Amino acid sequence: MAVRGIVVGLAVLLVVGAGFAYHLAASVVGGRSDFAEQVMTWVQERTTISQVDSIDEYRGKQSYAVVLGKNKEGTPVVAWLTDKTAAFDRMDRAVPRKNVEAAALKGFPQATITHIVPGLENEQRFWEVTLKDKDGRYHYLHYDLFSGALLASYVLSPASW
Repeated sequence: MAVRGIVVGLAVLLVVGAGFAYHLAASVVGGRSDFAEQVMTWVQERTTISQVDSIDEYRGKQSYAVVLGKNKEGTPVVAWLTDKTAAFDRMDRAVPRKNVEAAALKGFPQATITHIVPGLENEQRFWEVTLKDKDGRYHYLHYDLFSGALLASYVLSPASW
């Protein structure tokens, strides 16, 4: 009888745990979907972007939804959007992403790139490259969007979290 109680108890815990995991996963995916839907609304209401290639997020002093795409004339563009603001630029004048990747990996050959996104701080436009090195540290590199010059570099160690 005790074995049956233990088995039933474990089964209940398993079902509750699976339900919690499903709810958590669904809320994260749903949250991401809601974010994309909101950004698409902003794009339609406040930009001339007619083709969206990607939606990402930049988190700095101010967080932005970052939209890469093409305007009605077919020019590659980037938009940094919040619920209240919008900033734009042309990507045909920017240093290509692949060049920024190569520069970052040249400086950190043992690292893995985890994220690259156009960033915006105080009207300064840049590529933010996030790398994870072999020691588990995250390096954040900011390259000028148009010249490719390294603007800033900082590192976060796992112990500092």
